Amino acid sequence: MLIARELELTALRIAVRDSAAGRARTIFVEGPVGCGKTELLEALAALSCDAGAIVLRATGMPSEESVPLGLVRQLVHSEALPADTRNWLERVLDEEEGATGPGLPDATAHGRGAGMQRFWAALRTVARDRLVVIGIDDLQHADSASLQYLLHIAGRSRTSRLLMVFTEALYYRQQDTAYRTEFLRQPNFRRIRLECLGPDAVARFLAHHQPRLPVGGDTAEEFYAVTRGNPLLLRALQEERGTTAGTSSGDCLDPGPGETFAHAVLTCLDRSGPTAAKVAEGLAVLGATATLDLLSRLCRLPRTTAAQGLRALHAAGVVDECHFQHPAVCSQVLDGMDPEHRQQLHRRAATLLYADGARASAVAPHLLALERVSEPWAAAVLCDAAEEALADDEDGVAVACLELAHRVCEDPGRRIEIKVRTSVVLRRNHPSAAETAAEELLAAVRAGQAPPRYTTAIADLFLAHRRLEEAYEVLVRGPRAAAGAPAPAGPVRTAGAGAGAGAGAAGAAVPAGPSAAAPERGTAAPDRGTGGALMTSIVERRYPWAGGRLAAVPQQGGELRALPARPGGEALTSRGGQPWRLLLGPRRGDFATAAEEMLQRSALTDATMEPLTSAIKCLLFSGKTKRARYWCDVLLQNTARRGAGGWYAMIAGLRAEVALAQGNPEEAERCIDAGLDRLTERKRSVLACGLIAVQVMAQTAMGKYEAGARKLNEPVPEAVYASAYGMTYMRARGHYHLATKRLDAALDDFMAVGRTAQRWGLDQPVWVPWRSDLAEALLGTGECKEAERLLLEQISRLDDANPRIHGISLRLLAEASAPGERLGLLTRAVAQLRLSGDRLELARALCDLGETHKRLGDLAQTAMASRRAWELARECGAEPLCARIRLEHGEAGWGTGPEKALVDTREAKLSDSEKRVAALAACGYTNRDISSQLYITVSTVEQHLTRVYRKLKIGGRQQLPIDLQFHLPETA
Repeated sequence: MLIARELELTALRIAVRDSAAGRARTIFVEGPVGCGKTELLEALAALSCDAGAIVLRATGMPSEESVPLGLVRQLVHSEALPADTRNWLERVLDEEEGATGPGLPDATAHGRGAGMQRFWAALRTVARDRLVVIGIDDLQHADSASLQYLLHIAGRSRTSRLLMVFTEALYYRQQDTAYRTEFLRQPNFRRIRLECLGPDAVARFLAHHQPRLPVGGDTAEEFYAVTRGNPLLLRALQEERGTTAGTSSGDCLDPGPGETFAHAVLTCLDRSGPTAAKVAEGLAVLGATATLDLLSRLCRLPRTTAAQGLRALHAAGVVDECHFQHPAVCSQVLDGMDPEHRQQLHRRAATLLYADGARASAVAPHLLALERVSEPWAAAVLCDAAEEALADDEDGVAVACLELAHRVCEDPGRRIEIKVRTSVVLRRNHPSAAETAAEELLAAVRAGQAPPRYTTAIADLFLAHRRLEEAYEVLVRGPRAAAGAPAPAGPVRTAGAGAGAGAGAAGAAVPAGPSAAAPERGTAAPDRGTGGALMTSIVERRYPWAGGRLAAVPQQGGELRALPARPGGEALTSRGGQPWRLLLGPRRGDFATAAEEMLQRSALTDATMEPLTSAIKCLLFSGKTKRARYWCDVLLQNTARRGAGGWYAMIAGLRAEVALAQGNPEEAERCIDAGLDRLTERKRSVLACGLIAVQVMAQTAMGKYEAGARKLNEPVPEAVYASAYGMTYMRARGHYHLATKRLDAALDDFMAVGRTAQRWGLDQPVWVPWRSDLAEALLGTGECKEAERLLLEQISRLDDANPRIHGISLRLLAEASAPGERLGLLTRAVAQLRLSGDRLELARALCDLGETHKRLGDLAQTAMASRRAWELARECGAEPLCARIRLEHGEAGWGTGPEKALVDTREAKLSDSEKRVAALAACGYTNRDISSQLYITVSTVEQHLTRVYRKLKIGGRQQLPIDLQFHLPETA
C-alpha cells in the first residue's frame, strides 16, 4: 500500500486515460533514493494491466551503463509483446549493432537513425489496437543508445496510444544530461516529484505495517526524527523494532537504529550516485566539523558538485545539513571505506582544520585515527585537545591524546611533562594505570633523563597515590641524577612473604607482608637541603590547612625513640632519617574554617582534587565528622555525575573513614563496596588496597571475620607497603589479628605501623593512632605497664580538638590502670567519645563503665550503662560487642525480644540545654555528675529532665534514647 501518494496516483490514472485516448504522455517520476519511486511504478503497471494495456518494463543498472541498447533490449524481451513483434524488434536491434560496430564511425548516425525509425514503426503498429505503457526504473543508469531510442519514440508518439513513465534518482549526476533537455521540450512531458513522508504520513505508515501495536504521536515523531520520512529507512527501522509479536499494549516502539537500518542507509548512499557517496565519506570523516567549504576541499570536488551530492543525501533523509542523522550511520560509512583511503582523508582533514585555525579538539580525532603521525605541530595540538576534552569530562579522549602526543613528541623534556599530565588525568578513572605512568617517570628520574624542573611534579604524583618512599626518592635522587652525582642509598624494599597464602576461615593466618616481617628499610638519611626544601614545598601545598607547621628535616644519624619491647624479647629500635614530618598545630578551629572555605569555593578538578580531600581530612581530624560526611557526599555526587570512577573510589574511601569515625561500620562497608565497584583495575592499585584495608576494619568491628580473612588473603602489590595506604592496611590486619586472638601477629603489625609513622614523620595520633592499637594488643598479653606508658605518651600528643582519640586512649588507660582509678578515667572517656560522635567507641566505653560499676556493686548504674552500650552496639552492627555485653552481664534475652519504639527527639523540640542534660543522663551520668559537667545546679538538672520526659512521653531516664548526644551541634 502506498502511503501519502494519492495525488501522484491520480496523476498517473489521468495519464493512463489520456494515453489510451490517443494523447501520448511522457512522465518523469523523480525523487530521492528510497522514497517509493519503484513502488509507484509498480502501481502504474497494475493500473495499466487492469486497463488492458501492454506493459513493457526495464530497469537501469550501473553495470549496464556501457552496454549499447541494454535498456531497449529489456523492453523488447517483455512477454507482454506479441511474439511476431518481439522477433521483428530483436532483428532490428541486431542489425543496428552490426551496422554501427567498431570501425564504422561515419555510418553510426545514419544506421542508428534508420534502426530507430523501424523500431518505432513496429511499436506504433502494436499501439494502434492497445495502449502501450513503457515503464523504466532508474533511468539515470541508461546507456546513450537507449536514451536516443527513447527520445526518438517520445518525439513521434504525440498522437499514439503510448505512455512512457521513467523514474530517476534526484540529484544523481549522469554521464549525459542533454537528454533531459530534449524530454523537457516535448509538449506532452510532465514531471512528478516524490518527497519523503511527513510526520502524519509516518504515523499512517507505522499503523499500516504494525496494526497490532499502538503508535502514538510521540512514536511517529521519533521515527520521523530518525528517518526523515524515507520509506526505505522506515521499513528497515520498523523491521528492527516493531515486529515483536508479544509486545504488550502498553509498550512503545523503540526507534533506535540498528544494523538493518545502517545497511539501509548504506544502500541509499550507494544508489545516490558516486558524488553523493564521495560526499558521504567526507561527512563521515569530518564528523561535527563538516561544512560545505571544508567538505569540497577534503573531497577535492567543486563546491557546486559537493553541494549537489549533499542535497541528494539530505533529500534521502540520510543527513541533516552537514551531519548524519545518527552516529551508527557514520560508523557504518567509515567501516565500509578502504582503510588506506580513510587514512588519507583523516590526514587531509587534520591538515585542513589546522590550517584553518580550528580548535584542537576538532583536529585531534583525525590525528588519533592515523597509524603514523609525522606532522611537526601534532604534539602541541594533541596536548591542547586533551585539556579541551577534560573541560567536558572526557578523560578517555584526553588520555588518548596525551599518549599519542607522548609518542610523537621529539623533545625529551616535553615528553616528561606530557607523561606527568597523563598520570594526573588517569587518576580520574584508572588509578592503577596512573601509578604505572608514575613508575615510568621514576625510572626516567633514576636514569637521569628527567630535567630537574619536573622533580616536584613527579614527586607530587607519588604523593597523590600516598607512595611516600618513591616521592622521597624522586626529591632526593632526582636533582643528583640529573647533575650526574651519585645517588644516596635509598630505602631497601623487602619482598613480601607469603603474599598468596590462603586463610580458609576466620582466625586463620593471613600473609604478614613485608612491613611486618622486616619493618626497617635501610639507613638512608634525607638531604636537608634540596630534598627537604622540595618536600616541604609539596607538603605545604598539599596540606594548606597545616599552616606551614612542617617540622625541619632531622640531621643524618638522628635517633628515633625506642619502640616497646615484644613480650619476652628485646626492644626494637629503628634508626634512620625522616624525609619530612607534618605536625598539626593547636588552632584546629581556624584550620576547620579554612577547610570549609576551600570546599565551598573550589570546583573539583585535577588540580583541586588533593586540596579538597585534604580539607575533608582536616575536618575529620578536627572532630567535624558531620561536616566531613556532608562534603564527602557532595563530592561523591559530583564524581558520580562526571563518571570519574577513580575519584569516586578515593572519596568513597574517605567517606568510609568518616563512617568509622562515627562508629558506623555497616555504612563504611557499603561505601567501600561502592568505591571498589568503580575501579576497573584492582590488582595493582595501592588505592584499592587502601579501600580494602578500611573495609577489613569495618568487617572486623562487625564480626565478619571470614570476609575479612578473604580480603586479607588477596595478593597485594609490594608498593602498598611503601605507601601511606600500607599503614592503614597493616592496622586493619592488626585489628583482625587482635579480634581473632592472634596477639603476636597483631603486635608485629602495630609495631611496624609505629616504625613507619616515625620514619615518615607522621607520628601524630590523629594521623596514625598506633600507640593505642599497640597498647590494646599489649593489654591482651598482660603487659599493662608498657601499655600505660604508650597511652600516656599518646595523650600527651593530643589537644582538645581530638576527643575521639582522647576517649579511646582514656578507655584503654582505664583498663591498664588500678581498679580504683578506672571509674574516673572511663567517665572522662565516655564524655570525650560522646563529643566525638563515635557510637561504636562510646558503646565500648559504656560497656567497660558498666563492668566497673558491677565490680563496685552499683547495680543500677551497671544496668543503665550496659543497656546503653548494648543498644549502641546493636545500632552499629557490632555483633562481637553485643555478644560480649550479653555474656558479661548474663542478659541472654537481649536482642531477642521486640525492639523499643523509636522516640523522635526532633519532633519533641527539645532546647539545646535540655538536649545536653538528657544526653548526659542517657550515657549514665547521675544528676550530680551532670551538674558538675554543665556548671548548673542539681535542681536545674532535675527540672530539665522532667521537661524532657514530658516532651518525649517516657517514664524515666532508662527510656531516654541513646542517640540524643548525636543530635547536638558539633563543638570541636
